[in-house]
Amino acid sequence: MKLSQEASLPAIDEAEVSAGTLDQLKLLADLSQAFVQSLDIDETLSYAVEKIADYMDAQAASVFLYNSKNKKLICRASFGPVDIKGIDVDVNNSIVGAALNSGKCQLIRDAKQDDSYNCQVDKLTGFETKSVLCTPLIAAGENIGVLQVLNKEEGIFFDNRDRDILRLLASPIALSINNARLTLKLVEQNRLKKEITLARRLQRSLLPARKKPPFPVVGSNVPAYEVSGDFYDYFSLGEDCVGFVVGDVSGKGLDASMLMVRASSLLRWIGKDRLPPSQWLEKANKELCENSSRGMFVCVAAGYFYPKQDKVVWSNAGLPPVIHKCSDSGSIHSWIANAPPLGIDADLDFPEQETSIGDGGLYFLTDGLTDARLENGEHLGTEGLIEYIKTVEAESAEVRVGKIITYVRRQQLADDATLLLVEKRDNVHETYLDGISFMADPVNLKMVRAKVSEVVLQNGFDAATEQQLVLCLDEAVSNIYRHAYNNDETGKIDLSFKLQNNTLVFYLRDYASLVYDNSIKPRDLTQTRPGGLGINIIDSVMDSWEFATPKDGYGNLLIMKKELS
Repeated sequence: MKLSQEASLPAIDEAEVSAGTLDQLKLLADLSQAFVQSLDIDETLSYAVEKIADYMDAQAASVFLYNSKNKKLICRASFGPVDIKGIDVDVNNSIVGAALNSGKCQLIRDAKQDDSYNCQVDKLTGFETKSVLCTPLIAAGENIGVLQVLNKEEGIFFDNRDRDILRLLASPIALSINNARLTLKLVEQNRLKKEITLARRLQRSLLPARKKPPFPVVGSNVPAYEVSGDFYDYFSLGEDCVGFVVGDVSGKGLDASMLMVRASSLLRWIGKDRLPPSQWLEKANKELCENSSRGMFVCVAAGYFYPKQDKVVWSNAGLPPVIHKCSDSGSIHSWIANAPPLGIDADLDFPEQETSIGDGGLYFLTDGLTDARLENGEHLGTEGLIEYIKTVEAESAEVRVGKIITYVRRQQLADDATLLLVEKRDNVHETYLDGISFMADPVNLKMVRAKVSEVVLQNGFDAATEQQLVLCLDEAVSNIYRHAYNNDETGKIDLSFKLQNNTLVFYLRDYASLVYDNSIKPRDLTQTRPGGLGINIIDSVMDSWEFATPKDGYGNLLIMKKELS
């Protein structure tokens, strides 16, 4: 007799289905809570596979995670008669690999009758696999691993219902693994950021403190990345001599920065002995050849300025040409390096070069300036830099250096950029005008604007320029409040005003975390988005601006200069 369709199907016990659903929800809740409460992902995964094996009546359960380095699946958690934690499986020759590659569940009811089953793990562990069910762990659209159960108890094979349940249980596991990875990545990023900040702070602390005019050497440095391989230094050696150094370490990143710290300290130490520049670099070169990292070298120019004799003598080991601009005629002379960098050959010589600077200035630089890319994609080059130097007119050496650095900062920097200017500055004097200290509270902006307006007008600026300068300081203080202090109204800010001959100088100092010079620059105005124009305003109004390290080494110091009309 032919049975009806209804008669051919087994009866469904609704109470049994409801109980099963509740058990699934309870297990999902337990797993989710375990992943939330524990920061130990391995401990939680071990708990999860045990619970899943028990719920699905399986002899064993495991979680495999994909290792992108060796292109294999590694067992991260295991439950069952044999512990396979740590074992790795080929993604191209395994059931778990098929689940990972396809992104779909793999169900093998009888492993002995399935040609795709690889029994190598069984041979290795002695465990007998009868049936297999595994599903991919998918997070953020990426297959990150596989959840697997083996051998249904009492000789029963896994079925489609088991497959659906395992897929459901895989979701919180995949999510928790992905969250754990993101957390670890964030922790690692914060650790690296902290280490880089400390390295950057150390580097900046090695740069010389700013000397009051009329000290004859002015320097500035802009790193292309978080830490710099460039350095400069200057120091008085009695009343008749000033020593100076400019350097550029090969390579990028922390290795270069550590060599930079060592090289700058070594050169300063040797330079204090007032050895002739040739012997100065010879001694430093021998030391670096003995102990520096293999394959790394240091381009250096080092020398002395004798103000009473109007003489500069130096040796240049691998840096770009030294440029002399005559103040009266505007003519340019240059000297190319006549020795290779330090750290290559311990027996090298470093011939000396010499000139009188008269009323002009002598520029020492690293190749970050000449390698800067213009809007047309071409390098600025030595000739391009010389042409720009010819156009820079300012009484203050700080302003001229600042203008050149600001110009280069507007380009695309591929390397750290450092500039050192040596010139006689007997006519330069600095006068303190006024200063205020206040909390980084927006309510204080009105007071800041009033003080800036007062000082600017007292120094003879017209009304239009006064409004522009007030806007610049308003933007700068607002940036400190929003970004440096993260809207913390208790942060302290100092603002002082000084007059250097014909230049009004604004010193804006905070006590927040270190700001990387390369992260603060004018943004591309072709990007149509609100805000973020503070630096563009400062860059267009001020004659020059730069970041420096406060004398106590904490916080940030923004120095902005505007020449009087």
